[in-house]
Amino acid sequence: MSVKANRARAAIADVATHTDPQRWANLGSAAVGDALRSLGKAFQCMDSGLRPLSPELAIAGPTYTVRCYPGATWAIERALEQAQSGDVLVVDAGGFTDAIVMGGLMSQRAAKRGLAAAIVDGAVRDVDQIRRIPFPLYSRGICPRAGTFAEIGEWQTIICCGRIPVSPGDWIVADGSGIVVVPSEMQSAVFAAATEIHQKEQSIARSLRNGKNLAESALASAGNRNGQAKRSRATRRPVHRTIQQ
Repeated sequence: MSVKANRARAAIADVATHTDPQRWANLGSAAVGDALRSLGKAFQCMDSGLRPLSPELAIAGPTYTVRCYPGATWAIERALEQAQSGDVLVVDAGGFTDAIVMGGLMSQRAAKRGLAAAIVDGAVRDVDQIRRIPFPLYSRGICPRAGTFAEIGEWQTIICCGRIPVSPGDWIVADGSGIVVVPSEMQSAVFAAATEIHQKEQSIARSLRNGKNLAESALASAGNRNGQAKRSRATRRPVHRTIQQ
């Protein structure tokens, strides 16, 4: 197989890897947030007021953005039919928590359509029903008061959710620790950096379980990574090219 074909296959495999929601979810919001910070994006974590109804449900996926009038459910109801399977519904409801914009029936429809999750900067209700579905939902508040049906809203536009700008197609990683927004143009770089951080922390955790202290564990992890890098360089085969005269 030619060098060009090998590169094409590697590029396809790389895209498949950094667009795999399960791989992102396994990395976790903390490692992804640290990766963004290492790449110069220190302010990509939504504020701590947005909390999960079910902290054990870790999720990741591309964003489908919604801006709705505070307390008005119409825009989200439309979005439930427009978004694609695997999308994360990210809703700017103005942070209003005295009337809901999403509840149990809407969450059931979202789950049926295959949406990965919903993140609502506003209020929700029917939390027991949503947990039973189960559908991953993050919100700023919980309130039993119904919203309105005012037909005011926008879709797939830049919004503000959790005090962070979110664009259509950005990547979300969320779990019990919080919510991180990965700009779409940084997705590959952030995935690589977060993977390295995750592997380093796993190595440290193994050393801690073996009785080492934090300093010793960090030193052992650094030594392991240096050794792996040297072995990788030693076994790397050169690429030979034919120069045409």
